Amino acid sequence: MKKNQITASLTVMCTFLGLIIGVQFNTVKMQTQHADHARLSELSASLQQLQTEHEALKKKYDKQKQLLEEYENGEIISAQTKSLITENQRLRAFSGVAQLTGSGLVITMKDSTKNMGGDPNAYVIHAEDIMQVVNELFVAGAKAVSVNGQRIVANTGITCAGSVITVNGVRVAAPFEVRAIGDASVLEGALKFPGGVVDNLSPWGIVIEIKYDKEVTIPAYTQSVLWEDTEEGRDGA
Repeated sequence: MKKNQITASLTVMCTFLGLIIGVQFNTVKMQTQHADHARLSELSASLQQLQTEHEALKKKYDKQKQLLEEYENGEIISAQTKSLITENQRLRAFSGVAQLTGSGLVITMKDSTKNMGGDPNAYVIHAEDIMQVVNELFVAGAKAVSVNGQRIVANTGITCAGSVITVNGVRVAAPFEVRAIGDASVLEGALKFPGGVVDNLSPWGIVIEIKYDKEVTIPAYTQSVLWEDTEEGRDGA
């Protein structure tokens, strides 16, 4: 009887011990699985963050690479560079070293076909007549002027030696073609106002034809010295 009781007690104790061991095993297993899951979640989050950062860096790299290529190819110009280029173009146009195209006037000056007696020189165009036309155009706001293909700049000399007229030291002959870029109506008004150059020359039969042109091209100044301070330069426009 005692033996059976001892056996039963041992059996209960072993069973209870087994249950405890099993519970502990399952608990440890669950904790391990939970820890593993937490670790995997942490690693997954870290990986996702790294991937996001990688994509952002790649986009930034691609953008910088594109910008670099555009700079190298001259496709992008900074605002300061644009300003310098614009100012350079303006100064080149103003100084006459660059060809200029725009709307304006084409003026043709022809010697008179009349001869009402007196000095025959009164019926032909002189340097002073051309200078008066050029000066009136500049006063009226002309951006650029040329005479028979010669660009008029600050030191241009328009001179007359007998019947020979020179512009920038180059001989020119009638008919004289004066081209001007600017507001065509204003430029025309400056030439035709009462007592102006047209009125002054018309009594002598000297013809001044004025035509509007949307594409007037003024060539660049071609002389080697642009701002040389000479007596001839001071005589010009």
